[in-house]
Amino acid sequence: MIRRLLVANRGEIARRVIAGAHAAGCEAVAVYAADDAASPHVGEADAAVLLPGASLAETYLDPDALVRAAGAAGADALHPGYGFLSEDPALPEACAPAGVVWVGPPPEAMRVMGHKARAKEVVAAAGVPVLPSVVVEGAPDGPALDAAGAEVGYPLLVKASAGGGGRGMRLVRAAGELADAVAAAQREAASAFGSGEVFLERYLEAPRHVEVQVVGDTSGTVVHLLDRECSVQRRHQKVVEEAPAVLVAAATRRAMWEAALEAARAVDYVGVGTVEYLVDESGFFFLEMNTRLQVEHGVTELVTGLDLVGLQLAVAAGRPLPLAQSDVRARGHAVEVRLCAERPREGYRPTPGTVTHARWPDGPGLRTDRAVESGTVVSPAYDSLVAKVMAHGDDRETAVARAARAVRSLELDGLETNRDLLEAVLVDGAFGRGEADIHYLERRSDLRDARLPDDARRRHAAAAACALGHVRARASLVPVRVGGWRNVGTALHVDQLTDAAGVLEVRTGPGSGRGGATPVQVRVGGDWRDGGWARVGTEGTGGAADHVVDLTAADGLRRRYRVRLRDHGAAVNGPEGQSSFGHRDDDDPDVSDGVAGECRAPLPGAVTKVLVAEGDTVAEGQELVVLEAMKMEHTLRANGAGTVVQVACAPGQQVDVQDLLVSVEPA
Repeated sequence: MIRRLLVANRGEIARRVIAGAHAAGCEAVAVYAADDAASPHVGEADAAVLLPGASLAETYLDPDALVRAAGAAGADALHPGYGFLSEDPALPEACAPAGVVWVGPPPEAMRVMGHKARAKEVVAAAGVPVLPSVVVEGAPDGPALDAAGAEVGYPLLVKASAGGGGRGMRLVRAAGELADAVAAAQREAASAFGSGEVFLERYLEAPRHVEVQVVGDTSGTVVHLLDRECSVQRRHQKVVEEAPAVLVAAATRRAMWEAALEAARAVDYVGVGTVEYLVDESGFFFLEMNTRLQVEHGVTELVTGLDLVGLQLAVAAGRPLPLAQSDVRARGHAVEVRLCAERPREGYRPTPGTVTHARWPDGPGLRTDRAVESGTVVSPAYDSLVAKVMAHGDDRETAVARAARAVRSLELDGLETNRDLLEAVLVDGAFGRGEADIHYLERRSDLRDARLPDDARRRHAAAAACALGHVRARASLVPVRVGGWRNVGTALHVDQLTDAAGVLEVRTGPGSGRGGATPVQVRVGGDWRDGGWARVGTEGTGGAADHVVDLTAADGLRRRYRVRLRDHGAAVNGPEGQSSFGHRDDDDPDVSDGVAGECRAPLPGAVTKVLVAEGDTVAEGQELVVLEAMKMEHTLRANGAGTVVQVACAPGQQVDVQDLLVSVEPA
């Protein structure tokens, strides 16, 4: 039995493996880099080991450092999670002489399946369908390359043999494009993977991505755990996954299961792995085998009732599989979405930052595997995955609806994510009908640009302004209590709120004869519009308090919103989802030009340019910093002549409202 397990990873997968180890009766030991010391996975383990070094190469990507950590902790086994070194044979080969059990497949199976061209040869020999392909050796001459292209047929893909994640990949539609595409792919592959070898493969125009989960033990028994679909992708990386796959004929499904078992047997596979296929009307074709636990393993667990981490630990300890193929059955349907710190409408640009508040959805059929909690820093040094939100139901329609509601209801402040994209996919008709292929998101710019509808946006702004008014009233007036609620003051007040779509003005008046409720009006660049009536209360105490706004809108419907305020900002959650606003009301100074010699950020955003250095002499109105915030560039200027005494920001840095950027000592 494995008694103490080193978890050689971080983030949500480290937390998942730690939980799996505890469920199996094992102690779990975390590892962490210095910048991960406060991460949730560290505190959830029974012990933790600091990985010395400042770079990834010196920490999570150093096999020797991980094995030394296992020795220091007295761990008898090591689990790699996914990503980092999970598919690198160097890690299990470093474990063996140290007497540390490797929770994963044999190194040789990893080596074969990690080389895409070699993997295709091996599985083809085992009878698994593959697409036509040719390996490109070195720098071939023109005729040889032309012949290879003609053999595969156009259109084709140039792919890195050692690649993944879309790197080292080029689409070629005509023979004249091939030489340049091969050269570019070879350069990118050599830089990313240390090997410039590429191969040509027939390109399918509109395939779907379907995969089969397998698990094998040391006695040679291999079973499949049914299938998943992962067709909703961005840049060859999965965004939405579900189990079982959608709209696959029963005969094709069974054939994919059997082919996956043959692929695993061809390399004497032990442990958990996934065989991936491209599927279209012409059939299914082997894509690759991932020799590790998959990010999307949770949907398989939800439909089968199995614990895949528990199976990994049992097999690594030398036990036979505790189930036969006939024991594996699907119950209902499961959907997973990947919540990432990124901005889809800007090419999925990463948006690292600090989570100031997190509240995750809970309820029947829901599960969240997450990397962050309130206070967690999402670093630009690591993957942008924040959490996986999963939903299970008796059928696909129920699972998808539950997932959509879970995405709408989660509360996450301080961090911009792809939440709006995820909800837009889940409620989209084409996705609902199971029509998404791997190019679905490329075609649908409307999904990438998704945001709250205008009416919902106005209601959220109204709720934020009412909460602000409630705070002002408590600070300056004796509040009037009406039925457990408080009114928001006695004077007309205008708040300016800014989100990614622009500026909204909200005017709140004194409590009226309607039970002390507050009248609200909203203006977006035109006339004032009736926003309804609101009552405001609080939940929680101190800094954790939420303001609860009951808003009866102009359409007559009453909705409840939770508002969390911070300096010059507000986060609002309601039935429609979450909004984030920068706040400037009619009493605020114009902070964009700096206050008392200081240039501070007027909105959350990213520094794109720093135009001065310490010691520079500047004139009033001179440009200091360019800040990208809310889809616009803001040029911040000196509010007076003087000398720059501090530059507190750098290009690429994420900043929050009122963060100091530049300090100028007045002349």
